[in-house]
Amino acid sequence: MIILGFHAVEAILQSKQSIKNIYCLQKEGTRATQLKSLANQRKVTWKEFGTKDKHRFEAEFKRAGGTGAEVETSQGIFAEIGDIQSIPHLDLLKMAKKKEEFPIIVYLDNVTDPQNLGSMLRSGAFFGVSGIVMTETRSSPLTPAAIKISSGGFIHVPTARVPNLARALEEAKEEGFWIVGLSEKATEAFETARFDAPLGLVIGNEETGIRQLTEKTCDYTLSLPAHGQLVSLNAATAAAVSLALVRNRQGMIGADDSEE
Repeated sequence: MIILGFHAVEAILQSKQSIKNIYCLQKEGTRATQLKSLANQRKVTWKEFGTKDKHRFEAEFKRAGGTGAEVETSQGIFAEIGDIQSIPHLDLLKMAKKKEEFPIIVYLDNVTDPQNLGSMLRSGAFFGVSGIVMTETRSSPLTPAAIKISSGGFIHVPTARVPNLARALEEAKEEGFWIVGLSEKATEAFETARFDAPLGLVIGNEETGIRQLTEKTCDYTLSLPAHGQLVSLNAATAAAVSLALVRNRQGMIGADDSEE
């Protein structure tokens, strides 16, 4: 597997993930120098190519599994690593409850766009999400593009793959999580909801939203209020806005509790 771009390579160097090699086109500036120093500290092989050897860099990129389109967005640096392992769903639930009183786990219902997945990993890391859960099929894999877009979020937000989303949501309920789905058809809004329990936030497919069975499994659904001409957002943007609203409401709960 390959990791593209400065943010992603820096994140992988700062993690415990094993790294085979790092390949870099020779660049002036401190960023590449700092990453090379990190690689040396971790005893990771750093292979540098001069501008005249760009074809050799591209050949290594393709050998490692990259495509011609991806090499153009690589910023001239990539790391070759082993597969990033997902963790068992039940382990993720237990880890989340140990992490904080009101953890958030995001469940993706057939989200197939790698760019949306990458953006959700980034916003998930920003808002302190405990994990992202996806189905084993009909969901985006963790592609080099998704990893690059996550800007290091893939290191901070663990992922789990499940064979059946509805069953996974039931498991989360058994562990004390409230399951809330995002739906345009919902009548309740985030501003009036309470989030004083572990939360499983369900985000649906980019085109069709959450499936009927998934919606039936939710404890309730919420909608994002539209104030303009468009009535919907893409999955990644909807997830980021929802996480901001949830964290804001959780902060208000804490303030209310301290005043009592």
